[in-house]
Amino acid sequence: MITFSDIQSAYERVKPIVHRTPILRSSTFNNLTGLNVYFKAENFQKIGAFKIRGAYNKISSLSDEQKKAGIIAHSSGNHAQGVALSCKILGLKSVIVMPENSLKNKIEAVKSYGSEVIFCGETTDDRERKTFALIEKFGYTFVPPYDDDFIIAGQGTTALEIIDELKDLDYLFIPIGGGGLISGCSIVVKHLSPKTKVIGVETEGANDCYQSFKNKELVKLKSTNTIADGMRTLSVGRRNFEIIMKYVDDIVTVSDGDLIEMMKFFLERMKIVVEPTGAVASAALMKNVLSLKNKNVCAIISGGNVDLELLSNWIKK
Repeated sequence: MITFSDIQSAYERVKPIVHRTPILRSSTFNNLTGLNVYFKAENFQKIGAFKIRGAYNKISSLSDEQKKAGIIAHSSGNHAQGVALSCKILGLKSVIVMPENSLKNKIEAVKSYGSEVIFCGETTDDRERKTFALIEKFGYTFVPPYDDDFIIAGQGTTALEIIDELKDLDYLFIPIGGGGLISGCSIVVKHLSPKTKVIGVETEGANDCYQSFKNKELVKLKSTNTIADGMRTLSVGRRNFEIIMKYVDDIVTVSDGDLIEMMKFFLERMKIVVEPTGAVASAALMKNVLSLKNKNVCAIISGGNVDLELLSNWIKK
């Protein structure tokens, strides 16, 4: 299991590259929920999501031989963009395996960073089969999306910035896809602010980690059904789950409808664009799933890479 010092080292590595993203407030949201809420806006991060943190930390730590072989990753979008931009910065060849149902704006962003995109089926199993077939054929170096120490350490740098600014935080709400963000951030929180409770949030249609946490054993779904494309992983990583069980206080779920209401609030009242996965943690606060009152709470907005036509349709419906 990685340590707090690993995350400190990761921050020194990524700090010259990533943005220190702002923490936003909304008095309207506070009045609506009865909470004192802070939003860590990783939708303002390079590539529009936190994933650049882990990707750059991992890729920049590779040996010269591994870099020379070329980099390959699989992702529905944000990890893909993080790997693609990291490779562009470092001058490396990159190949990204993406599901056929990936959002068009995410595909175009990956291509714009100079990566070759290869399509596969829609599940994480499909992605892995295609990726490892290409590794066997061409000898590429694999950069995992979440089940990796360097990825986890990089994502955990998000919490370093949060705890540095918010000294009296009662709760931190974090979205869970593959588990990289929450596992890294929970290590930081429990080291620097042990009284702060870490709450993971998933959608009801992709609640593998919720089930795993409650059953205390890793659960793998057969399929997912959610508009939050960053949550369509069938299971969190094994490293991630081990850390989650040690440091996370609870996991809750929200509906896709809750995400749409939250994205609409962000647009109308805070004038920011947030993707469905990015709205998950905040939606749990809007719904107040834990019935909290008068608490200092932070929610991580993990990304803002939403297809605007889809967003418009969701809101209209």
